[in-house]
Amino acid sequence: MRLIFIVFGMGNASLSAADLADVNTIQTAVTAYQTIGTLRRETPINGDAIASAYAGALQTLVQEIDTANSLKLNSDILVAIEEIKSGNEPRLAAQVIDKTLQRVFYQSIWNRITAIRDQFNAATSAELVQILDEVVAAFQAITGTVARANEILSDDRQTIVSGSNPALDVQFNESVARIRAALAKSNPEEDFGVIAVERYTTRIALAQAYYIGVLREVAGVLENRSTDPETTAILLKEGEIFYRIIESLVARDNPVGNLLIKAQLTGTSANVVADEIISELSKGFIGRVKGEMNGQAENIGVNRVQAMAEASGTAAYARVFLPDVEVRLGADVRGNLETALNNLQTASSENSAPKSAEARDAISAILASYENELNLTEYSATSDTAFVVNAVASYKAIGELRAKNPVDAEAIAAAYTGELQQVTQIIDLAYGLTIDQNVLAAIEDVRNGNQVALASQVIDKSLQRVFALAIYNRTTLVLDNFDSMATDELTLEWDRAHAAYQAIIGTAARVNKVLTEDKQTLKDGTNPDLDDQITLAFVNGREALSKANANDRTTVAIARENIIVPLVRSFLIGVLREVEGVIANRSTDVDEARVEQLEGDLFYRTVEVFIAQDNPSGNDRIKAQLTGDLANVAANEIVSDISKGIIGQLRRNISQIESTFGVDRNQALLSSERVSLYVNIFLPDLELRLSTQQRVEMQNALQDLREAIETDNSAKAITAGSTITEIISAYENELV
Repeated sequence: MRLIFIVFGMGNASLSAADLADVNTIQTAVTAYQTIGTLRRETPINGDAIASAYAGALQTLVQEIDTANSLKLNSDILVAIEEIKSGNEPRLAAQVIDKTLQRVFYQSIWNRITAIRDQFNAATSAELVQILDEVVAAFQAITGTVARANEILSDDRQTIVSGSNPALDVQFNESVARIRAALAKSNPEEDFGVIAVERYTTRIALAQAYYIGVLREVAGVLENRSTDPETTAILLKEGEIFYRIIESLVARDNPVGNLLIKAQLTGTSANVVADEIISELSKGFIGRVKGEMNGQAENIGVNRVQAMAEASGTAAYARVFLPDVEVRLGADVRGNLETALNNLQTASSENSAPKSAEARDAISAILASYENELNLTEYSATSDTAFVVNAVASYKAIGELRAKNPVDAEAIAAAYTGELQQVTQIIDLAYGLTIDQNVLAAIEDVRNGNQVALASQVIDKSLQRVFALAIYNRTTLVLDNFDSMATDELTLEWDRAHAAYQAIIGTAARVNKVLTEDKQTLKDGTNPDLDDQITLAFVNGREALSKANANDRTTVAIARENIIVPLVRSFLIGVLREVEGVIANRSTDVDEARVEQLEGDLFYRTVEVFIAQDNPSGNDRIKAQLTGDLANVAANEIVSDISKGIIGQLRRNISQIESTFGVDRNQALLSSERVSLYVNIFLPDLELRLSTQQRVEMQNALQDLREAIETDNSAKAITAGSTITEIISAYENELV
């Protein structure tokens, strides 16, 4: 059993004492967690006993964290308990429960330390001590994890070995003692400075512990994957859940690397590469170090306490990857970095801008050298793609011109002439379209002052369609000709597709749009990181063009799906974004609503075929709403018809899995990938109409299905397929 990652912010939830579970509740929760720890080691595992232990104080604490940090850990745990009861890989489900509960205690500490800082001036010492006592109580659940020794990359960078013990548990407890002393407020200004500094020490000590936890499980995966598949699966699961705990600390500054780490921890163990995981982890934490340094630079000489806090954060985040600095650059460089970090903290305490600048320069130079040694995920084009690059540059120039008032039609016409127009004409010829004529007509409308806002949108969205189709065309050409074309020829076309993607990467970067609770309009959802998913797919596909491995064609096929389907999803999000605007403005600003309706129509034309082939009547309804009376635009109907079209594609691929399972593993895996990608398009809406628990069950089943295909486990495949089909049917019944 597997759970898909969901990215949520680590959060700086600041809660009042009234919002937090008290010490007795937390102590009871810790006892319940320890009871579950004993129960999950029994054979067989008693799901009912675990459910009983979970109910009460422990579940209350989980729900507190869910509310404070916009998480859904309670659902993850409940589904895992049901998996144990049903006998569906109970050992893996037990790991979900254990590591998810560790995350709860971790996050409860994180939140309470922040609450102490935020409420230092307003709350009494007694109230703050109570919160700190809750921190100490929660720490008892995870002290064993925090006490572990470092895990570091081996000298040959092929595996992970044990390092020295950083005594993070000791660091944490000593930091808590300093916080407790400062809560007396005998010198409020200095004491607040202590709290600001120690906030980093405590929280990042915990983060480092779970960073080590990830590497410990990766080391076990590498050791066991050739000899013990069952143990390997459990270790991979532990690494997966551990990583969720620190994911937001990596994802903010290394989003593509974050996706690579998650892909390795949720995929087949054969693809786990220690050097890549450690490198991407470090890149994420390097970003946090730089962020704290920038904060220190802004505050030095202005706000001494904040400068001290930022310097503490700089050092705390850097300590996470110090052992890897030593592996890659040597003990002397590590020592120099530690000295520079200490100097920055001293300079901050002294409020010295010159000394701070000197320390920051030293840190930055070492970080640059270290980053150069990392094995990072990057797209490196080697082909001459100037033709496409110039077309993209012209498109971006038109974007700037459209934003001016008045809009300069002659400048837009000049920018369009050349490579951009040639690319448009090539796409027209390939797909029997008239985009070039549409763009020229829209330019003429701008020139004549004829509905300039509408015409500008026709230009922009039509050209976005050109680049989307160019990506589809080139990646499809590569896949179709993988066996017959030489690697350099394939690489050229792949590089061209990647170059075209730079024109519409902003569209792929949008957050989800989801129905409101009353289903009358739409609102922002979470960010699905489609831009980063597509970027990683381009990287993975390009590496496979070497044809060095027997399954490289399948890798390219899967990469193509992870480019095309997320692009489709991003344009569908674009449709819903404009629908939201239409509904918001149609009663107050008809002209604006019409522009947004046109944008929605143009976005939809790009991906219409993905809906029309399996929901032709729904496709007609969507187009009618996007071109007709503004009053007829209904969010629930459009969302429903989009989902119905995607469900048709999903069912077709499930049928392909059934026909190829055990016969053509590569084709079955490709179909499984498509199923997962299509489900993700409507998964937020499924959760709204059904429940969070059914969302989790669906995600588990999707991973189970893929794993069943990889291992030829027909029983597991049947169970997973049945779950997927049942949930889809229940969801479809809720659509209008």
